[in-house]
Amino acid sequence: MDRRRSTRAWLGWLALGAMLALPLAAGAGERTMRMRFRPVPAESAAGLSRQTPPPEAAPETEPETPPEETPDTTEEIGPGAIPTPPAPPEHPETRTTSGDIVRFGSDITVHRGQLIEGDVVSFGGNIEVLGHVTGNVSAMGGDLTLTPTARVDGDVVCIGGTLREEPGSSVGGQRVTAPRTRGARFFWPMLNVVGTGVKMITHGLAMLFMLGIAWLFAKLAPTRTQAAIDQVEREPGPSFVIGLMLWALIIPSVIALALVIAVLCITIIGIPLAAAVAVAYCAFFLLAALWGTVVGYGVLGHRLYPRFKSTPASMVQALIWGGVALHGLRIAGDVFHVVPVFGFVGGIFTLIHFLLVFALGTLGAGALVRGEYRRRSLQNWWSRMRPATPGAARNDVPPPPPPPASPPPAGSGAEAIS
Repeated sequence: MDRRRSTRAWLGWLALGAMLALPLAAGAGERTMRMRFRPVPAESAAGLSRQTPPPEAAPETEPETPPEETPDTTEEIGPGAIPTPPAPPEHPETRTTSGDIVRFGSDITVHRGQLIEGDVVSFGGNIEVLGHVTGNVSAMGGDLTLTPTARVDGDVVCIGGTLREEPGSSVGGQRVTAPRTRGARFFWPMLNVVGTGVKMITHGLAMLFMLGIAWLFAKLAPTRTQAAIDQVEREPGPSFVIGLMLWALIIPSVIALALVIAVLCITIIGIPLAAAVAVAYCAFFLLAALWGTVVGYGVLGHRLYPRFKSTPASMVQALIWGGVALHGLRIAGDVFHVVPVFGFVGGIFTLIHFLLVFALGTLGAGALVRGEYRRRSLQNWWSRMRPATPGAARNDVPPPPPPPASPPPAGSGAEAIS
């Protein structure tokens, strides 16, 4: 009996403890679920309902108040929730450009939100205004377009193009227009052809002038000209380097020439000498350029002539062939400039012409300087121009013998005594 009473007492105490622990555990779990706010799938909710005890087994507890200012995630992501509209885009910031904008042959666009504090001018290009220009807008030979957001405080000028003003644009000044006429469309191409013809005539005259210079050098100094041509063919590298050094000495020599002239001009006697030095300096570089170009004609002519003729070329023939070939490239470039599709070919021919003239002229000038240095031409000329000193003349050349004395006439002594 005592054992049964003690067992019943222990069972009673265990049942009472269980009844007291269930509400506390349920309240703690309820608080935890409310604080975490995690969405639960339908399958997990069904399994949880099967595991928890029936609601009648749990004792009634006082409902707890939900925490304040708790966001409801189910309402924000639920299928029936209304999405929040996006914020409107901010207005672009105004970009300010101070000063005038002037371009030749290219288009100009004033973007929306851009402020130009000055004038906008285009020669041969189109202008499109979407922003604000405080000055004038001028299009010479192009179209001018003002969009609805355009604002021009000054005048609008469109010469040789079309002015388009869309509704909403603002112009504070006057509008000056001069559209392109049909006669102008025909006149400009004709004027371009005429200008090209003038260039061709000018370059043809330059070719004749240089061929005349080449003929003069061939007649006045045939030996030195032929020797320079042979020097280029034997040693082109040293000749080119010497020619480059000659052109590189132009600037230092000009500075030295200015100092020499300044020193000579101190006295009145030195002024003519200073003028002679300046003339000799200019003549030297002019002679080197012209003569070097003529030698380059000969080098090119000796390469071209055997391709068309079986006999070897003389010096005059080589000079003529080389000069005509070089200047013919320039004239061909002028012809291709007026062709609509092959205009770039004319630019290539012109570039090749200038490169060949520079290279051949440098080779010729270097060969001439190298040949004259080997001949010691400057030393020989200076020795001939140097005046002889009086002392050297007395030591080198013996003095002439005195003339013999003539005998006195007969009877002159007696007459003197008497």
